[in-house]
Amino acid sequence: MSRIDRIKRRVPSVAAVCGLVAGAVFGGAGAASATDPADAPPGYAGPFSSCKGSPVTRMPLADRVGYIQVWYDGAGSGTYCAMTFDNRAGSHNMEIRVRRYVWQTSWYDRGSYSTYAGGVYVSGANTYCAEITGWVEVNGTRYGGGGRVGCDD
Repeated sequence: MSRIDRIKRRVPSVAAVCGLVAGAVFGGAGAASATDPADAPPGYAGPFSSCKGSPVTRMPLADRVGYIQVWYDGAGSGTYCAMTFDNRAGSHNMEIRVRRYVWQTSWYDRGSYSTYAGGVYVSGANTYCAEITGWVEVNGTRYGGGGRVGCDD
């Protein structure tokens, strides 16, 4: 069998594999899903469809594609809750991430959403400040933002 005949035999197999991969990618298979609230480490919770408390700050994302809204609730040990909002039409990949500033552990919600990611909580806000980050991806580019809340520096 010549080399050309062997290549001709492989073309249908390669085409079939490419078709399956394209179907999975464009058909939505393997799309990111929300964080499972049952997996949240101690001191963290979410995602939830809203945040308790009062709005304390709004952090813009790069190029104004969206923003991060942060709420504070002083009940108990105090909590910060944050959500990333999208200013663009349609669904986009986005994330919101929170962590106590003195901890390495963080908690997040990431997925493809049409309006927002989150809300994600971190408790202990009466003692610790929090670091909040988020991003929205538009046309393959991530536009991020964030900062610290409740810190004295």
